[in-house]
Amino acid sequence: MRTLIAVALVLLVLGLSAPARADCAAIERALAGVASDVHCVASADLTTRNADTTPPDNSRPGLPPNAFTPRTDAQAVSPDAPFRTPIDPDRTFPGLQVTGAMTDDANARWVLRLPTDWNGRLVVGVPGGLRSEFMGDFIFSDLVVQLGYAYVSTNKGMLNFFFTAPLADPAACRLSPRSAVTGTLFTHFYVDDPADTIREWFVRTLQAADVAELSLEAHYDRQPERVYLLGISNGGHVVRRMLSEFPTRFDGGVDWEGVYWSPAGPNILIDLPVALRNWEPYVASGFSRQGAAFQAMLGAGYPPDIFARPPTPGNTFSPVVGSHWETHANNYWDVTTCVFVRELDPLYSMNQLDPLGGSDTKDYNYLARRKAFQLSPRLGQISTDGDISRPLITLQGTMDALLPIKRHGRPFRDAVVAAGRAALHRYYEIQNGNHIERYRQSCCNFTQLEFVQPHAHRAFQLLVDWVERGAAPPPSQCVPRGGTIVANPGVAGQPERCAALLAE
Repeated sequence: MRTLIAVALVLLVLGLSAPARADCAAIERALAGVASDVHCVASADLTTRNADTTPPDNSRPGLPPNAFTPRTDAQAVSPDAPFRTPIDPDRTFPGLQVTGAMTDDANARWVLRLPTDWNGRLVVGVPGGLRSEFMGDFIFSDLVVQLGYAYVSTNKGMLNFFFTAPLADPAACRLSPRSAVTGTLFTHFYVDDPADTIREWFVRTLQAADVAELSLEAHYDRQPERVYLLGISNGGHVVRRMLSEFPTRFDGGVDWEGVYWSPAGPNILIDLPVALRNWEPYVASGFSRQGAAFQAMLGAGYPPDIFARPPTPGNTFSPVVGSHWETHANNYWDVTTCVFVRELDPLYSMNQLDPLGGSDTKDYNYLARRKAFQLSPRLGQISTDGDISRPLITLQGTMDALLPIKRHGRPFRDAVVAAGRAALHRYYEIQNGNHIERYRQSCCNFTQLEFVQPHAHRAFQLLVDWVERGAAPPPSQCVPRGGTIVANPGVAGQPERCAALLAE
């Protein structure tokens, strides 16, 4: 068997078809009873330079459009070329790519990549939003497989969404505020189905780690020496929770702009309706920065609005004005509010077809409903209290207009300090960083923004050095535009928190 494996690996390096079935058969046996629909293939290159690494959108038969969109997901938060994760042009990165589902749910999916030159470590990726297991292919997988890490990612147990008709679907959520052109489109997110919950995200992340460890044992005859977590947005929230709830399974993690949930607040059920209530008055004021609506948004913790340079028709959510807030209002604020209200407060009657706008997303009042409808226990099941037990590095951009840093990154840092866990945590604010990397580029031209990705990649290496060599990362700091994480932020004039959310 070992001779066959050696021959197979030589053939892979040469770019020839390899009899890798022997390895795949061992993995399939190891996953029997644990996973279903297991597909294992030899890959000449596990990076996205290989078009077969990330499957086409809507390529799983029997699903409605948009339920499974791996290529859209992979580019959703990644910078566009040429700012994506660099891939070494002089090397290939062969190995096995394995996909499958958990036995209890055909839609609880995962992808696993096993490099030929394995460094003995595993990275568990957790995607943002409600996106697929392939969402991290550009930002996470392309980084770590080149370094020799095995990589596994889960879709957190559920598919994404499909477009629906509100009269026929009680779980329908309007995509954008009713004043937008896209306000006539309604979506159905699978997280709002009774079988799917946010709590499932944690379970499926553990199961993905289980699948990976069983496969590693079968393929390499040994377990990983270290297991790291990388998560973004909703995935960052999962990383925080896993390092608190299941610390024996993981050695550390990077949390890239994770969502902060606290039953008493802050949380997005408080913040997003405030943004929606002020959005239309802000537009009616002619986008006045002196108007009451603009000032109310700043008071609620949101970064100031910025405008594209120049506006571009490529930004379908704000093609004429090119407003950063409008792009978020029409693409995220409304639908995200609806999705999480339906998931966490299912008794709330939300009538998005009411012509008077009553009982709509902007009218939702979490603080009024919290006590009457006992929402605190529901949010307590997913909250992030800061009581981490393994090293964690958190990054967030100051211009994040979906998860304002004053309501997410900073409160989580405060919670970590209050829990007495500051020694296990580093917190890096990225001046002018945003939730969506590509908004800086051709789709939207918000050139005032900065990429978070290079700092997240640096944070991963700092985490590894922290865990494996005891080299403590630089203290928490604000990373200025065009700057880097520095060893002595005090000397460099980089305090923990940026003085202003927007630096021109």
